[in-house]
Amino acid sequence: MKSLILKLAFVLLFANMQTISSQTVYKEVKAKIEVEEVENILSVTGTAENLKAVYKNISFKLSVFKKNKSNDNKSSNMQDGRMTLEPINKVILSKTQINRGKDDQIIVLLLIYDENNVIIGKDRVVFGQEEEPKVSVLKPNDGLEMIGIVSNETKTKLGNDFYDFFYSEFSKLKINSNKIIYVQEELTFGRTTKITVNIDGEIIEEFIARPEEDFLKYMSQTASSKVFKYFKNIEKQNKSIMQY
Repeated sequence: MKSLILKLAFVLLFANMQTISSQTVYKEVKAKIEVEEVENILSVTGTAENLKAVYKNISFKLSVFKKNKSNDNKSSNMQDGRMTLEPINKVILSKTQINRGKDDQIIVLLLIYDENNVIIGKDRVVFGQEEEPKVSVLKPNDGLEMIGIVSNETKTKLGNDFYDFFYSEFSKLKINSNKIIYVQEELTFGRTTKITVNIDGEIIEEFIARPEEDFLKYMSQTASSKVFKYFKNIEKQNKSIMQY
């Protein structure tokens, strides 16, 4: 009897997952990451296929997150761009190569946006161990895993230090969202650098960096607090929409 109940539960869970998965299928543009590995070098190609019989203006981000399990070294890089897709046509967006060691954990993420900065295509490939670099895995009540990624797009040690502090604070929030948070750095005139935290193109925090560790920790706490409020506002808006 227990065996029968377990089988029925598995069938229902599988059916539910299939239904939810089908709701996230992008019907306008198909994003695809193609990978070829030769002598521990991953050759990665990001592609986009226009599924509609109309021209479509898009932008894209191809991000690579890499972490070494043995020495905890981590890195990330991103390529982006804009183009117009011809109707019913597949194009190459970007290419990159990644050295892969036996202890490396690698995530490759391709996001495609429309003119309103809304995601219309997504693909994700993972290499390495189960533990993934800079990824917070959250489990909502329906049992499905939601992945939150904080993208490191800083350029200096100062920016990377802030990124580490911010990610530590962000992980404590246990935010249930699949939106990507971008930590970006822009070199300004002189020796100053501007750090920005944004979500879906909306700036959440922006400041001129200073090398003091206490300052970076304070700003990481301030930024994570604003991120928390941002997601709480979205949650309230979604609840209000559902009531109607």
